[in-house]
Amino acid sequence: MLTYTATNTKTGQFYIGSALNYCRYMARVGAHHTMIPGRGYTQFQKDLQEDPLAFKWEWSEDDKDDRSTERSLIALFTGSEFLYNVGEGNYENRRTGWKHTEEAKKAQSEKNKQNYQNNPDRRERVRQSVTKTNSRRVECPHCGLITNPGNLTKHLKGTRCKGK
Repeated sequence: MLTYTATNTKTGQFYIGSALNYCRYMARVGAHHTMIPGRGYTQFQKDLQEDPLAFKWEWSEDDKDDRSTERSLIALFTGSEFLYNVGEGNYENRRTGWKHTEEAKKAQSEKNKQNYQNNPDRRERVRQSVTKTNSRRVECPHCGLITNPGNLTKHLKGTRCKGK
């Protein structure tokens, strides 16, 4: 198991996390950077998105197959003004994910049907929004390719742009 800390060099606050391996650690780092404000959006993500270069990332690996190291570190620093973590987390359900009851699944299914399938106005609004987005054209600043914004992002991130 890999345990990591992200330390804000300006404030001294730090976040403790863990991942199964280095690949998952890198995915977690990326997820922390791209989290959208809303449910689960914490002061850590806010500070990280405001100034990502102010954070120092460190990690260590051990032979354990559980998150006990992360849990014990969080327990050690709980109550400290420097710890970003707001709670101990739900370690027992992290690998399997949240289990919804059959009743909850059925209620969500009905809600989705009402929102999407049986609502032609909503479908039309979504169709118009997609059409508007896809009809907009932008030019690549490097090679001059004219494409829609979504494809331009792929074009610039990939190896397709010849003008880089």
